[in-house]
Amino acid sequence: MVMGESYFRVEIDGSSRPVRVTAAGELDAASADQLATALTDAQRAAAGIALDLTDVTFIDSSGLRVIAAEVARADDTGEAFTISGASDAVRRIFEMTGLSALLAS
Repeated sequence: MVMGESYFRVEIDGSSRPVRVTAAGELDAASADQLATALTDAQRAAAGIALDLTDVTFIDSSGLRVIAAEVARADDTGEAFTISGASDAVRRIFEMTGLSALLAS
C-alpha cells in the first residue's frame, strides 16, 4: 500500500439470502464507487441486500451518499436492505447525520 492511499475492500456473497455485501476499510470519496458497483451487482440477485459494515473504519459523506441511494432504491422497489455491524466510529457518523435508524441493533 502506498502511504496516503485509503484501503477499502468489498465482497459479495451471492449464495446467501439476502445477498450479503461485506465492506472493510475506509469508505470515502476514493472508494464509494467501489461500494456502489458492488451494491448494483448484488441487486441482480433480487433477494434483498444485507450490508455488513463491521470492518469499516471510516465513512464520509461520499459513502453515506451511496448507502442513502441504496436505501431509496430499496424503498422504491420494495426490496429488503439492511445494514449491520457498524463500528462505534461509523455508528457516530450515522447518528450525527440522522441515519442511525438504518442500523440494525
